[in-house]
Amino acid sequence: MCAPGRLSPRIIRLLVLLFEIGAVIILLGVSIVLVRRYNQIAVAPPTHSTFDLRDPERIAAATLGAGFTQTAASLPTPTPTVRVAFTAAPPITSTPSRTPLPSSTPILPRGKIVFTCTPEGFNQLCMLNADGSSYVRLTNRQYNDYYPSFAPDGRSITYVSNRHGQFAVYILDLVSLVESQITDMEELSSATAPEFSPDGSWIVFAMKVWDDSSIWLVAPDGSDLHALTDKEHNEIDPTWSPDGHQIAFAAVRNSYVELFVMNVDGSQIRQVTRDVPRIGGRSSWSPDGKRLVFYAGPKDDRDIYTIEIETGEVQRLTQGGNNTGPCYSPDGEWIIFSSSRDGDHELYLMRADGSGLRQLTANDYDDWQPRWGW
Repeated sequence: MCAPGRLSPRIIRLLVLLFEIGAVIILLGVSIVLVRRYNQIAVAPPTHSTFDLRDPERIAAATLGAGFTQTAASLPTPTPTVRVAFTAAPPITSTPSRTPLPSSTPILPRGKIVFTCTPEGFNQLCMLNADGSSYVRLTNRQYNDYYPSFAPDGRSITYVSNRHGQFAVYILDLVSLVESQITDMEELSSATAPEFSPDGSWIVFAMKVWDDSSIWLVAPDGSDLHALTDKEHNEIDPTWSPDGHQIAFAAVRNSYVELFVMNVDGSQIRQVTRDVPRIGGRSSWSPDGKRLVFYAGPKDDRDIYTIEIETGEVQRLTQGGNNTGPCYSPDGEWIIFSSSRDGDHELYLMRADGSGLRQLTANDYDDWQPRWGW
């Protein structure tokens, strides 16, 4: 029996144990609070830099490569070689509407598209990636630049401009931004539709004198200018075969526009299309050299077609929309073209069989005359 007023040794040991447990719990709580506080102070949230699409140097670097530097000087008076300032397009107020590709399509189109855009009433040169991203305006001038086409290496484009009166052929280096005039339209007349040969050694184009047009060749340095056709049939819109051995073009025969193919020296002209009503001029070779893609139909209701060059078999790829200016991708998997189905001309993309249609641009001005390059 325990004496009154005293605690037994067993109770004392129990109280000591409870005190020690309480102390441990308090220390653990304090430690957790300190660790959490330390983490809040020591671990800062990651920062993200913003990419301002209105910054022309960043746009150019993203489009042309990290080595781009902007040239501030404006164009001088006519000289054989001039320098042009790269001017980015103003921010696009409407976001392009792009229809997602089908889930069964594993690969998005690659490369770049150069084309004519028409903001503020003048034809200018624009470019974007083949997936619709990185839209940028290459020129911003008070005269017309149009019919752009890539060099084989993708580092320059050829096009025509009327800055000195008649349309002449020019080359713009997309890296250095040096611009060179190739033809002198004081001696000739208006040029249209220039295009580099696959090896880059020639530029073919159509040259119009009065109301007659013919096909010409010129070296990229402006030398060896000569005609391939004789203007009798109003030949327009030449385009090189992938192997560089032939040139396709449109011409009037028996009051109708047809597509023709000839050798690079102008010999062995042969007709490709027959009984296709109201063919437009612009066409493009498939990379295997077996087909041409072109457009035809009444005004404001044109469609895209392909034709087998050897057999003449025609396939219609679109149904309505007023579609023009088609061009094959370098791998032959896609076709880019312009369509006015939303009111003005915008760029659209589809598979080479006409499937997988998607819109690339959606501006309040025309985007047209697309040409593909890597």
